[in-house]
Amino acid sequence: MSSSSTSQPHNGAEDSPLLPSQSKALIDPTFGSSGVIAKEIGEELQRDQDDIVEQLPTGYGSTADLEENPIEEDSVPVADLDLDSSKVATIIFSLLLGAFLAALDTTIVTTLLTTIASKINAVSRMQWIATSYFLSCSAFQPLYGKLSDIFGRRSLLLFSNITFALGCLICGIANSLWCISLGRFITGIGAGGLTMMGTITLSDLVPLRKRGIYQGLANVAFGLGAASGGLLGSVFESWFNWQAAFLFQVPVALLSALIIYKNLNLPRGSAGFGMEGSKWELLKHVDFLGSSLLVTSLLSFMVLISFIGKEIAVNGGYFWILTALTVLPLFAFGYVELYVAETPIIPVRLLALRTVLSSSLLNWFMSMSVFSYLFYLPVFWSSVTRLTPTEIGLRTISNFAGVSMGSFFAGIYMRSTGKYMKLSLWSGLLTVAGTFAVYNTTRKSSEWFQYLVLLAPGFGYASLLTVTLLALIAAVPQDHQAATTSIQYAFRATGSTVGISAASFIFQYYLSASLNEKLYSIPGVPFDKNEIAQIIENALQSSEYTWNGAPVIFRNEIIDSYDFSTHRALLFSFICSAIAWVVGWGMKEHHLHTGMNRKD
Repeated sequence: MSSSSTSQPHNGAEDSPLLPSQSKALIDPTFGSSGVIAKEIGEELQRDQDDIVEQLPTGYGSTADLEENPIEEDSVPVADLDLDSSKVATIIFSLLLGAFLAALDTTIVTTLLTTIASKINAVSRMQWIATSYFLSCSAFQPLYGKLSDIFGRRSLLLFSNITFALGCLICGIANSLWCISLGRFITGIGAGGLTMMGTITLSDLVPLRKRGIYQGLANVAFGLGAASGGLLGSVFESWFNWQAAFLFQVPVALLSALIIYKNLNLPRGSAGFGMEGSKWELLKHVDFLGSSLLVTSLLSFMVLISFIGKEIAVNGGYFWILTALTVLPLFAFGYVELYVAETPIIPVRLLALRTVLSSSLLNWFMSMSVFSYLFYLPVFWSSVTRLTPTEIGLRTISNFAGVSMGSFFAGIYMRSTGKYMKLSLWSGLLTVAGTFAVYNTTRKSSEWFQYLVLLAPGFGYASLLTVTLLALIAAVPQDHQAATTSIQYAFRATGSTVGISAASFIFQYYLSASLNEKLYSIPGVPFDKNEIAQIIENALQSSEYTWNGAPVIFRNEIIDSYDFSTHRALLFSFICSAIAWVVGWGMKEHHLHTGMNRKD
C-alpha cells in the first residue's frame, strides 16, 4: 500500500478534498534526525546554530530577548537576530529536563505499581493509579498545540512544569488510593505538556534534517529518565518509602520552570511567540466549546473502558451515561471543529489524509501494545518469579536502551536517505517479534533473557515513533504545525490508556477465573467455601499475600493463576503490535527536505 517517494521535491502535502490545494508544506519540529556521538556534540551545536540563522524564514525561531531586540514580524532578516548559543543551550537543557522527568515519572510508577497497590491493599484497583495519569494526559494533551500558538510556548511550558510538580507533591503526601489517583491525574496534565511542548518548542529552534544533535540529546534524556525511574524508585522505596520517589521530582520540575521563565523569550514573528494582544483578547481565540467537548468525550471514554465490568456494570445506568457522554460530545466536537470554530483546537479534517490516519492508528495500536507489556511484565516478575523492585528495574533498562538506540538509528537512516517507509515496515516487524518474545517469557527463562527481552521491542517502537511523526508532518500544510503534533501525541496517549485499561481488565478477569477454578478444585483442604472465598479475595487484593498469609496448600495455585493472567495480558500486547504493523502499510512515502522552507 505504500508508494515510493517522488523523484522531485514537492510540498509534501497529500491531496484531500478537505484541504486547500495551495497549502504550504509543514516543517517538522520533532523527530527530524538522530543524535550523534559525544565527540561531535560541540561541533554540531555550532553548525546547527549557523544553519538556524541561514535557513529560518524572517522572524522565525529566535530566542532573542524582546527587550533587547524589539522587532516587528518580517522587519529584520534572520541573520540579524541575536541567537545567543548559551541561551539556546540553556533552553534546550530545560526541554530535555522535562523529557527526563516525564519518562522518569512513568517508569517509577511502573516499577512500584504492585508495591504501592499492595501497601494500600488495592491490587484489584491498581489500574486507577496508572489509568488516572493517562486519563488526564490523553484528554488534555491535544489542547497544548493550539493553545501554545495562542499564548506562546513559554506560558504553556511554565504551566506544564508547575502542574507536574503539584501532582507529584500530592502523590508524595497521599496515603490512599483516591488521593494517589488524584495526584496522578494532575501529574498527567503536566507530563503531557512537558513532552508535547518540548517537541513543539524545538521546532522554533532547530530545522528538520539539521537536528541530529538535539534529537540525540533528547534520546539520551528520555532513555536516562526511563532507565533511572525503576532504579530510583526502588532505591527511594528501600531507603525511605515509596512516597519519596514522587517528592524528589517536585524541586526538579520547579527548576525546569525557572529556567524557562528566565530564558525562553521568543521575539515577535517567531512561531512560538503566540498571538499579539492582551490576555482577554487572546482568550477570544481559544476554542472553548471544542476543547470542552473533546475533554468530556475523552474522559468519559477512558473511564468507561477502564472500569467496565468492575465498578461499571455492562448495560447499567453508569454504562449508558458514560457511553452517551463519549459519543455525543465526540460527534459534536467534529462538527464544531469543521464548521463552527474559527481557530479549531484540533484540525480534524487532516485525518482525511491517508498518511495522517495510518500513522496515527499505528501509534495508537503500538502504544496499546507497549504500555501493556511495560506494566504487566513487571507484574509477572513481581508476583510469579518474586523479583524485588530493584531487580525489576534493572531488567527494564534494556527497553529504554532500545528506545534510545532505535530513535538514533531511525534518525541516521532518514538523515542519509530522506525516506522512511522501508524503515517503518522493518521496525514494525521487529516490534512484533519483540512483543512475541515478551509473551513467551516464563518462570524458567534464563537471567540473560530477562535482561535483554525488552531490547528489541523498545528499539522497534522508538524507531516507529520517529518515522510516523515525520510521515505525519510531511503530509500536512505548514499552518497546522503545532496542532498536527497534537494529533500524534493524542493518539499515543489514548492508545496508552486504552492499552493499560484493556490489559488490566484481561488480567483481572483471568486472575479471578483461574483462582476460583483452581482453589475450589483442590480436594481434601481444611477450609470451607467461605474461607476459600476470603483467600481468593485476599489473593486478588495483593500479590504479597501469596507469600505472606496465604495457606501453603494454595500457594502454587495462586502463583499459577498470576502466571496465567499476566500472560493473557501479554498476549493482548502481542496482538496489538501485529495490528499496528498491518496498519502501517497505509502510509505514503514523502520527501524529507533538508531546509526549513522545504525547497531542497
